[in-house]
Amino acid sequence: MEAIKLLAGLGSPPLGRLVHYRALDTSFREIKIKPDPSCPLCGSSPTITAPVAYPEKSCDMNNGGLPEISTQDLKNILDSGFDGILLDVREQDEFFMAHIDGCQLLPLSGWPEAASNLPKDETYYVLCAAGMRSARAGMWMLDNGFEKVTNVAGGMKSWQQENP
Repeated sequence: MEAIKLLAGLGSPPLGRLVHYRALDTSFREIKIKPDPSCPLCGSSPTITAPVAYPEKSCDMNNGGLPEISTQDLKNILDSGFDGILLDVREQDEFFMAHIDGCQLLPLSGWPEAASNLPKDETYYVLCAAGMRSARAGMWMLDNGFEKVTNVAGGMKSWQQENP
């Protein structure tokens, strides 16, 4: 409630106080909080005087050198006669709901045992629902001697949006 009051510019915040609500008996208790003179933000000699600007970082799973393509690029590759393995690492129920024709199902839950039998000299495009599990699978493949592995960014969710 206090955050909503601040955002809406209503009322006054309980500065220097903590309001404790006990739902079992619908009671309130107010606790006064004394300022800490050694607090780096609000103490007598603050050392934090401005927000810190951190460099922007990407949230992708591509930090380990795993190549990545969009689902539109994958469609172009498949349309031009791809001669490799399109590997779907989703679970079987996900695969039956929707999949790309010609892909091979190898659920990530069966890894690494099942994946160790894959031929290492093939070209692989790995996909899942949104690109996270396939990135994990692709990194495992690169770490285990597979050389031509590419993650499909956005996975089936992106594929279905672009190819209704």
